[in-house]
Amino acid sequence: MQRYFIEAVAQVNDIVQLSEADSRHLLRVMRAKNGEKVIVVTNHTPFEAEVIEGDPLAHVRLVRELEQASELPVQVTIACGLSKHDKVETIVQKATECGMHEFVPLTLKRDIVKWDGKKANQRVERLAKIAKEAAEQSHRTIVPEVQPLRNLRSLLAVSSLYDIKLVAYEETAKTGAHTALKQIAQQLQTDQKVLVVFGSEGGLAPEEVAQLLEAGFTPCSLGPRILRAETAPIYLLSALSYQLEL
Repeated sequence: MQRYFIEAVAQVNDIVQLSEADSRHLLRVMRAKNGEKVIVVTNHTPFEAEVIEGDPLAHVRLVRELEQASELPVQVTIACGLSKHDKVETIVQKATECGMHEFVPLTLKRDIVKWDGKKANQRVERLAKIAKEAAEQSHRTIVPEVQPLRNLRSLLAVSSLYDIKLVAYEETAKTGAHTALKQIAQQLQTDQKVLVVFGSEGGLAPEEVAQLLEAGFTPCSLGPRILRAETAPIYLLSALSYQLEL
């Protein structure tokens, strides 16, 4: 069944309205008729629902609440430097599928691309759309939030809100120190907030790493191989999923 997210808080037997974009998808693309079943997620809770009206906006009635556990037991925020556009989009899409809770696009010294002004807002809107579609496809019960573009100073200013703070640093991998991530993953507790910083294609500058370490971030290796910018966040989320869910 198709899955859609709504902002309104609702319960069984309530009638809710889908957004304009979701209505268009359901009614025009999927050609749904009255009585057809869909899944609607509200307030992190999925419901089986049936279409009862659609012209031009789709209205559905919530039939029954569904039991589903599809979220990581910890809230992982991925903060990434700016790589080429398709790579950032890949990170958001695949990280959403792997359980990411939040994404922060991060401007760093070695970024190959720059987002300025209106362009930055357009990129964030595009990434938010990708996160929503990936959340629907992967049967998530939340849509990861895509934050506005931040610089490192701005990120460090809010880093105290997180329980665990990590920075994926390739120099740590080169020294052969591969145990930090495993040790931290084994100690994670349900509902803890985890912030992980990744560089872009150009990596993190030494002075940026120094600022992160001073702010209490733990450097960690992602294994003995050096990963591409778009691979590293997926590797980390997969490792956490294996430790916490499998």
